[in-house]
Amino acid sequence: MLSGDLSIGELLQLRETVGTKKFEALTTPKQDPNDAETTSIPSKPDPKSIDYKRSNKRAPREMTSKRKVSVIREQTTGKRTTRDPRFDDLSGTFDDNVFQDSYGFIKDIRSEEKTKLQGELKKCKDPRKRDKFIRLINQMNTSEQANQIKTERQKLKVESRKKAMGNVKDGKNPYFAKKSELRKSELKNKFEQLKKEGKVEKYLAKRRKHNLQKDKKSL
Repeated sequence: MLSGDLSIGELLQLRETVGTKKFEALTTPKQDPNDAETTSIPSKPDPKSIDYKRSNKRAPREMTSKRKVSVIREQTTGKRTTRDPRFDDLSGTFDDNVFQDSYGFIKDIRSEEKTKLQGELKKCKDPRKRDKFIRLINQMNTSEQANQIKTERQKLKVESRKKAMGNVKDGKNPYFAKKSELRKSELKNKFEQLKKEGKVEKYLAKRRKHNLQKDKKSL
């Protein structure tokens, strides 16, 4: 160690002559190996080596907060599955007859709404509101006609099945009517209904008008 024997000026001159690294090596006091244990900084214990014991066997194990969390984590939740009741066997099968019997009251509600709209139409004088009421009433009429056609077709199918089952009981071969035959029976029943109500001419005129418009579009 030379720093105690030299003045400040001599030390600066010596550092410029030998260089900074060599100057620090000459001036820094050497540590006694016997005093290394007392002067050394105690090392921190490794978190992995520490045994975190539980105070009670039912208590959760204590974990260190100094351990780094992995970027990739394991997902314990399973895949989310969806179920569509329309195509799932667990929801049962659709029966149109049962549906019509169970929700037949909807027809009564729609009929009441139609009657109210017709009453509002008679009282209303605003052209915009009248157009709105007329459009809604026409939509209801179209829906009623479609439901009526659907009901008639269902009745024809049920009658055809009954005839086929009767043939089986009598020892005959069952015969199920084709769609074309059911369509003919449907038109026949519709014509008889129009004849009773006296609307045959009106229906035929409407059909002729529809066919003329169809022919014009095709030309």
